[in-house]
Amino acid sequence: MSLKGKNRIFPAVICILLAAAAVLMIASVCSVRVGLRLFIDGVDIGVVESASAVRSVEQRVRADLPALAYGSDTAVCRITYGYAEGAEVRNVLTDDEIYKAIYIASLKEHTAAYGIYANGAFVAANTDPSVIADAVTAVRIAAQGAEGSEVELTGTLEVRSLYYPVSVLRAGTEITQLLLEGSGELYRTVDAGRSSIIAVDVEANEDEPKSFGPGGGQIVSSETEEDGAITVSVKVTETVPYTTEYRRNEDLFIGSYEKSQDGADGKKEVIYRIRYENGIPVSREIVSEEIVFAPLPKIIDEGTKTRSSAAAGSGYEWPIKRSYTLTDTFGGRTVFGKYSYHYAIDIAVPGGTPIYAANGGVVTKAERSSSYGYYCMIKHDNGQETLYAHMRSEPFVSVGERVYQGQQIGEVGMTGYATGYHLHFEIRIDGEKVDPLKYLP
Repeated sequence: MSLKGKNRIFPAVICILLAAAAVLMIASVCSVRVGLRLFIDGVDIGVVESASAVRSVEQRVRADLPALAYGSDTAVCRITYGYAEGAEVRNVLTDDEIYKAIYIASLKEHTAAYGIYANGAFVAANTDPSVIADAVTAVRIAAQGAEGSEVELTGTLEVRSLYYPVSVLRAGTEITQLLLEGSGELYRTVDAGRSSIIAVDVEANEDEPKSFGPGGGQIVSSETEEDGAITVSVKVTETVPYTTEYRRNEDLFIGSYEKSQDGADGKKEVIYRIRYENGIPVSREIVSEEIVFAPLPKIIDEGTKTRSSAAAGSGYEWPIKRSYTLTDTFGGRTVFGKYSYHYAIDIAVPGGTPIYAANGGVVTKAERSSSYGYYCMIKHDNGQETLYAHMRSEPFVSVGERVYQGQQIGEVGMTGYATGYHLHFEIRIDGEKVDPLKYLP
């Protein structure tokens, strides 16, 4: 080949090599993985699969927040994105990690606290439940007055454990004042005898309102006698207290009681005729009584079933004897975006539902804790133990007491770490928590 021919080949080869190098460079650049980096309120959280995946998790958080936090003013966190390249793209955040980050950012102005509600209306919150309890006690003492009269709750007081805005936290004295000022009368004096003295404005004339006292009584008629005495007929609405009835129940053991119906006071209209001499009431008589609606008796079922000689049954019975929903089972779960292990079953039923001993034994614990709330533990004759948590109030049994299978030991509530009414039920064998569903019928 001539030198001239060789000179034409070399430029062609160089062009081919340069083109191949360009293709390799382009391929190399295109092979670099590019991902999406998540920022929440300007904080770098990590790499995510896609913006749509983040939106899906955010919607879950927004749906869950109302049940976990007070009010609708949870913060709207600012979500932005950047780009990530190379090896970082392989470390993609899981949905649980994204959930936790959005959840925390949404509650950045909130804190875990206890809120008190009077007649269903929120009053205030404090991080210490004892402060709430002291405030309620102060309101009760104020209602009792200097005489220390016996009083009873007329409205409803409820304490809920949620996340509350820092702005609604109040000191104990403030909570007491708010309860006294803004919730109406929460307590009333217990007066079983009912006062026989009725205060009537005997100077009232036909042009003035015919009413008297806080009970809304109404002057029906009045007349003045020759000696100057005044006789007034007054119609008053009075409460008819409910009674408590005990009913035999062959399904309950002797010594066991179960409330089957709450009592409710009735109302009646009574007309009194009162005679006044020199403005002083000297006689009073009932002219008529009419029941507006009858009181509803409180009914308590009393057990008549004879206990067997054996303290414990041959196996476990369900601690709830009505329809229920299992809201959580034994095993792994994700709560608030965090994985944990649940060593019990959660049996959801209405508040106040009776709780029964799943087997006979001796009560070893009957107390309250921050997580379990009011709870009870029973050690059975076979050495195993059962635990019943989130009771409405103190257990009906005490430490050292022997209970029998099927005996009522408390009522379902939501004390402690609970977001709804349910029974947290555990079975322990040699101190180890096991799946209750493997032992229940």
